[in-house]
Amino acid sequence: MIREAIDRAQAKLLVSLDSPRLDLGFAADLVSSMKGIVVGFKIGTPFVLSKGLKAVKNIIGSSPEAYFLADLKLADTAQVMEYVVELVRDAGFSGLVVNGFIGYEGALERVAKKCESASLELFVQVTFDHPASHIIDSRYPDIKMAIRKADPSGLIVPASKTTIIRDLRETFGNRYVILSPGIFAAGAEPGEALCYGADAEVVGNRVVLAPSPREALESVVRAQARYLSENKGKCLAR
Repeated sequence: MIREAIDRAQAKLLVSLDSPRLDLGFAADLVSSMKGIVVGFKIGTPFVLSKGLKAVKNIIGSSPEAYFLADLKLADTAQVMEYVVELVRDAGFSGLVVNGFIGYEGALERVAKKCESASLELFVQVTFDHPASHIIDSRYPDIKMAIRKADPSGLIVPASKTTIIRDLRETFGNRYVILSPGIFAAGAEPGEALCYGADAEVVGNRVVLAPSPREALESVVRAQARYLSENKGKCLAR
């Protein structure tokens, strides 16, 4: 599903809906105006909690052809995560994000099987970009092993963690889709993660809170193309 969505999209971008202050009608209109242009929409926990799963389900249902990723970053007991898989599936999401640091045995192992039975794509959050993320990065070899065992559809890696993006691409080839959030917010430039091996980048408030979201989106797309053109000598060949 995610690969097909990337192939269809005009822009290698997902738009992130996270803020609990976003108006529900505005969010629905934004999705309607951008579906078919972007890869899809990443919906975070604050938005889901503030609007309610039923309201989010209505947005998803109004654009059944769009890709929706539940960015819940699960890290819990297997039984709790299995409950969440069912709720996410019933809401109409296409994929679910789970933290990789929880490990495989009895954790990613079970949620991966549950996602498969629910026809829901699993995405593993590999690391983060905050200062204390070095704690997670210290377990990077273990997380890579868990990824290999869980065999998810995709990986989530901050756009600023270019070394990890490149390593994952070189290690796993094209087996997993790599999505990279954090352009602007974490100091990464649009196009930088694509250059190092990501399949698509994720943009949030820079587009969602702009006076004209469509114009802001087009500006990001131009910035991606400019970065890739200016740095083509160091970019991974895809």
